Amino acid sequence: MERVSTVTGKRVTMTELVTRLVSEFGYPLQGAQMVAEKLLACGPEIKAAFLYWWNEGSLDDLVVEGYTVQRLMEEHGMNPIAAFLTLDWLMREPEKAKVSLARGHDRVT
Repeated sequence: MERVSTVTGKRVTMTELVTRLVSEFGYPLQGAQMVAEKLLACGPEIKAAFLYWWNEGSLDDLVVEGYTVQRLMEEHGMNPIAAFLTLDWLMREPEKAKVSLARGHDRVT
């Protein structure tokens, strides 16, 4: 059975999410399935913002603990998918997420 989320009247199925994560964002199939599950399990505000971006192609002004999707992409090199999942983490566990973001990450060059 397909899990379905709606926003602005548009339906997004798990299959559509997985297919697009693989084709447009280069996720391997298993990774795309896991990411799609996480996206559909996000809190209502994050899921609504994600689905708006997914369907309309533009970001809204959602701010969580001082972070936006755009800021996470620019300052932490995240793709939009990772940025939305990070906003969800910031909403659920703000202290842990902020410590991790402040610590940064290594880059392989």
